[in-house]
Order: sequence, then C-alpha cells, then structure tokens
Amino acid sequence: MTKHRHPTSRKTPEETKEAEDVFVEKVLEATSWAKRNSQVLTILGVAVVILVAGGVYYQNWKAAQTQRAVAQLEQVQQAVAFGEREEAKASLNQYLASYEGTPYAMEARLLLGQVLLEEDDPEGAMEALSPAVREMASEPIGLQAAFLMAAAYEEADRLDEAERLFLRIANTAELTFQIREALAGAARIRTRLENFSGAIELYEEVLGGMEENDPERSYWELKLQEASARSG
Repeated sequence: MTKHRHPTSRKTPEETKEAEDVFVEKVLEATSWAKRNSQVLTILGVAVVILVAGGVYYQNWKAAQTQRAVAQLEQVQQAVAFGEREEAKASLNQYLASYEGTPYAMEARLLLGQVLLEEDDPEGAMEALSPAVREMASEPIGLQAAFLMAAAYEEADRLDEAERLFLRIANTAELTFQIREALAGAARIRTRLENFSGAIELYEEVLGGMEENDPERSYWELKLQEASARSG
C-alpha cells in the first residue's frame, strides 16, 4: 500500500535568505532610531531610575512611619491609662494629626471616643469615632467603634439613630457574642421607646439561635419575660 507523504514545510534557500534580510533590516532600523533618539532614551532611563529610587524611598519612609506610629501609640495609651484626662485628649488629638491614615489611627480614635464618652461628651465622641465606624464592615476595630458610637447616640438621647446602628452592627458582625450584644442594645432602645413588641421580637431572635443547653439562655429568657410583662 502506497503511503502519501505530506508536503514538507522546510524553507527553500531563497526564503531563508529573504527572512535573514528582513531581520537585518529591522535591526538596522532600530539602531538608526536609537541613534536619532538617544536623548529620549537617556531621559527615559533617568525617569526609570527615579521611579525605582522613589519607590524604594517611599517603602522605607512608610516602614519608618509605621514604627513611629506604634511607638507613639504606646505612649498615648499610657497617657490615657495613667495621665490626666486633658493631657490624654491632647495626646490623642496630636497623634491623630500626625498619623491619620495609618492603621493605628483608628485605635487612637477608639481611645479618644472612649475618653470623651467617660467625660459625658457624646457629641465629641461621635465626631472622633465617625471615620472608624465607616470601616466597620472591613475592620474589626471599626465594629468596636460602632458599639461606642451607638452608646454615644443613646447617651445623647438620639435613640432612633442608636437603634439603627445597633441593628447595622448585628447584621455586619460575624461573632455570636457581638451579634447578641448588638441585638440587646437595639432591644434596650426599643424598650426605652416603649416599643415592647419590637424588643420581644429581638429577644426571640436571639433565643431562636441558641441551643437549649446554652448557659446564657436563662438570661435572655428573663429579658424576654420582662419585655412581655411590660407590653401588657
């Protein structure tokens, strides 16, 4: 049986020579362009060097800034724990002026909000905490700031805003104890607003997600009973 051979793909000497000529022509064109534009190439080379050096400098500066932010935050925390309140507030405000934008600024905002709440300044606490609360969906410390913000709303008798924020926290949080704490806060607000049926709804929601042998169940059942009694 005769086998059919496929046509060979081997190039002829003429085709090979033509390809070599095209390659040489392209190399010559590139060389000629480089000679005509040597100044452009020099500028581009300098620009690349500047960009690389700038990137290295920025990374080094950022690392040094982070180290300073950590060291300063420790000093500020000590001022809050052991110093006078006015000194603590001044230190926290100075820290925020210097290190706003770093990951540690939110910790400073949390501390400042706490200090202001302890001084019965809920409006000041809200202002300090607002930037951190905006990060509550992505940063754990933002969630802590949101709890403080809700407490500030409650202290300022802005109860509707407090309730909404507690419910947002409950919908955002992933840890069970945080969800329960947020729902408890919202239920407390509803009780203050004499929305007892709404409070009962939240207590039932908490109990619905608990095991029968959960050691905290009796506490929530008691809160439910209290709300039910007040609802008449």
